[in-house]
Amino acid sequence: MKRFCVLVALVSGCATVPPPHGLGPADAIVVLGNRPPVEPDGSVRFETRKRVEAGVRVYRRGLAPILLMAGGPAPSGHVEAEVMRDLAIELGVPASAIRIEPRSTDTIENARFSVALLCEGQEEPCTPHVIVVTSPYHLRRAEHLFECAGARVQTEAAEVPARAGRVFSESFIRVMYGFTRECHRAADGEPTREAEW
Repeated sequence: MKRFCVLVALVSGCATVPPPHGLGPADAIVVLGNRPPVEPDGSVRFETRKRVEAGVRVYRRGLAPILLMAGGPAPSGHVEAEVMRDLAIELGVPASAIRIEPRSTDTIENARFSVALLCEGQEEPCTPHVIVVTSPYHLRRAEHLFECAGARVQTEAAEVPARAGRVFSESFIRVMYGFTRECHRAADGEPTREAEW
């Protein structure tokens, strides 16, 4: 029965959103990209904007000195991290407080490259304390992968309406990656490719 309940949760996405909790201080706030980051007219896409706005709100609470935007090149030619950085600056965050991780093409690489960036110049072992900001349906998997990459993790959900298609897609990815060494790849493995959001 327990296995059945876990399978139902994975497929339905019912268990994708952690319960509300208070946030504590961290080394950095990491906002995960969403593809494509811009609309055909060049405006920032709704979901990307909501993730950035959520990250900016956490930054304004003074919980971390760094706002790290994670996301690489999209098929449109835009780099997710750069689009998010520019929006955060428009929203009033000092450019000096923003760092970008512009290489990642999936959540596994988001985690691996972000942790590596935060650990540059640090003594081993490096376990940065991060607040990961993403859409509600994506939180649990992002938290797991950042932990695999060596971070201590808190999460914050962006204000994005629940959409069955997104939840199902993320649940499908979690099931498919269950047959791979996903955690190893987040730590230091080979690049991977996921469905583009």
